[in-house]
Amino acid sequence: MTKSRASKALQSVERKGEATERRWSNTLNMWHVCANAACRRARCCRGSPTYCYKHNYPQLPESVKDWFFLIGEAQKDGIPFDVAWAELGRRGLGAEFANWHDLAHGKRDASAMT
Repeated sequence: MTKSRASKALQSVERKGEATERRWSNTLNMWHVCANAACRRARCCRGSPTYCYKHNYPQLPESVKDWFFLIGEAQKDGIPFDVAWAELGRRGLGAEFANWHDLAHGKRDASAMT
């Protein structure tokens, strides 16, 4: 059985979307709060990134969710990355994100982040 070109195109779009979700999941260190032991061992998403967002995103610190939201808004509004990054720093979210990254990678005490 031969699949249609539309089906292949749709599959390609879905794969690209999943790859983007996986990259953001890894950037946000969602594996740190994931129930999947394979993700925690690998320190990256080893499951379904769509599932990951639904279940793990709510567990992230509020400051990390704020960082992610504002990066997305800046991108949507066409704000240059360096300008957006400076604004995140001004709001203290750059430091909060760095703290989360350090915590997830074992560089800080777990009580350092709420």
